Amino acid sequence: MKQISIFKKPISVLLAFCFIFALAEFSSGSARAEESALSPEQEKAAIEQRIKEANNKIDELKQESADTQKHLEALNEKIDYLEQEMKLVDNDVKEGKANVEALQEDCEQNEKAIYKAVKDIENLTVELDKATEEFDNNYEAYRQRLRAMYISGDTSILSFILTSADMSQFLTRYEMLRRISKRDSELLDTIKSQMKDITEAKQMLSKKENELTAKRTGLLQSKEALEKSIIDLESKQNDLNGKKTNLSVERANANVLLSKLSDETGYYTEFLEDNKESLEEVDKKLAAAADKYIDTVVTTTTTTTAKQPSDNQGVSSEIPETTKKNPSNYIKLTYPVPSQTKITCGFYGYPNHNGVDFACPMNSNVVAAESGTVIISDDLTNPDGTYRSYGRYIVILHDKTTKSGEPVYTLYGHTSVRLVSEGQKVAKGQLIAYSGSTGNSTGPHCHFEVRTPSSSYLDRKNPVDYLP
Repeated sequence: MKQISIFKKPISVLLAFCFIFALAEFSSGSARAEESALSPEQEKAAIEQRIKEANNKIDELKQESADTQKHLEALNEKIDYLEQEMKLVDNDVKEGKANVEALQEDCEQNEKAIYKAVKDIENLTVELDKATEEFDNNYEAYRQRLRAMYISGDTSILSFILTSADMSQFLTRYEMLRRISKRDSELLDTIKSQMKDITEAKQMLSKKENELTAKRTGLLQSKEALEKSIIDLESKQNDLNGKKTNLSVERANANVLLSKLSDETGYYTEFLEDNKESLEEVDKKLAAAADKYIDTVVTTTTTTTAKQPSDNQGVSSEIPETTKKNPSNYIKLTYPVPSQTKITCGFYGYPNHNGVDFACPMNSNVVAAESGTVIISDDLTNPDGTYRSYGRYIVILHDKTTKSGEPVYTLYGHTSVRLVSEGQKVAKGQLIAYSGSTGNSTGPHCHFEVRTPSSSYLDRKNPVDYLP
């Protein structure tokens, strides 16, 4: 009986460790569904209240000297809410940045419009001055002409014609007077046209000046709004930095407990970390590798048509083309660590753990879960040469698909030695690596992921659905 109880103890701790966070994830997911109908301000307030409740729970557990798993449960619940809160603040920062950029663009456009309006006003002023000068000259000439006509009177013009010595002189004098009259008429028309142009130019100048005043007012308002937005953005950024610092502290606290729990149970997994950049880096490599190999690796399923008796007096009817059923073409994975078929940390075993872990002794055999082609065999390292994230990892694109014809990728992380290289074809169960604890790991284990239909981090599926 003693041996049984000793055996049950780590199992109970394991179950608590692997499923307790899944339950927390479920409950927090329900809470998020309720909070999704709230405004951002209400959602923030609700999350802050949950963080306070989590803090109170942690304080109570400390006073009760509760065991490691309960502390870790409460702390991860708090971390989950802190991450939700940080996402909200991060969205505020992104909106603030977008607002600042829009206002900066608005200011630049206003400044360009003001510059153009000033130039237009300068050009209009020059044209108006020139037109006014020409008008003044023509008007003075016409005024002098009218004055001369007034002084001479009409009779002098008549006498000028009638006193001609002969017909030739008469015609000459008449033509001269006709031309003078025509010139007077043209001069009057020119003056009228110039008066119209000057009036329109003055109206346009007034309109441009009003536009300039409006644009300067708009620019001033945009600059005031920009200054306020920059201050708000700085405040939000400081708030975000504070949230990140707080989250990092709590992750560190959780990792201390996680390490302690791993040592107590011997079931190793990954530390909690902000590994978004590493995941994006892996995603880019995987996407490039998938594009390179997908057409040559995945087996193309065949289609066929058949004749089948119908219910209508045995008359044959044609069946539409369908995927040929061939079980040998479908994926059926084997355990990646033959010596350890028990999953020691499950899918969503704790926040952001989207694979399964097989705790095993250092340098245990790691095998290909199904036949296929190695599309990545690489190391993730820091600038100082230490391993990070998946550490030494391998990705296989399998030559068999899901029943719906979707390609399948498997990832093997934290290995100590990689025995295969990119482009190498492997058989199901073939030795590809030795287990280790490289990268983000609490101890020796194999982190195993299944991704379908794409190689993206977002398409990770629960490996349990594909394992025996």
